[in-house]
Amino acid sequence: MTITELQAREHYSSVQRTARRLVGNRADADDIAQEALLRAIVYVKDGRSVENWQGYLNRIVRNVIADDYARRKRQGPVVDLDDVQGGLGVLPNQYQRHRVHEMQDAIDALPEQQHDVVQMIAIDGMSYRAAAERLGVPVGTVMSRLYRGRESLKARMDEMPAPEIAAAAA
Repeated sequence: MTITELQAREHYSSVQRTARRLVGNRADADDIAQEALLRAIVYVKDGRSVENWQGYLNRIVRNVIADDYARRKRQGPVVDLDDVQGGLGVLPNQYQRHRVHEMQDAIDALPEQQHDVVQMIAIDGMSYRAAAERLGVPVGTVMSRLYRGRESLKARMDEMPAPEIAAAAA
């Protein structure tokens, strides 16, 4: 037996009631009932037959609800964009480039001994031992110059305003 438009209308109110009883929301129940009837129509158009339409449609309603639940679980919670919009801001790329230039200026302003050690170790990736051999000084001297250089850089970079403060001041 194939489902006709008249039969679909006959069963629609029953399918809708079943869906409303299961989900408790009229709008969701309407969507579920429509999806259930659509699945039934596609099923019979493929040449299959159904003996007990009411039982079959009730089963489809349950399957539609289960499919929707599984989809929502995979997608995660729905979040209102207005609730999170403030946390989605991304600093413009120019700010990052500006900070890199500021860091390079700060490195260039270091005393020569600290500058050389910071350049060799932090920028060029040399080991302490290789830097010590190249400079002709003990490893401990390299370590202390690097420490003082890093502290100077940190102090200088901390003096500059944070991106949130700079953006608010503009």
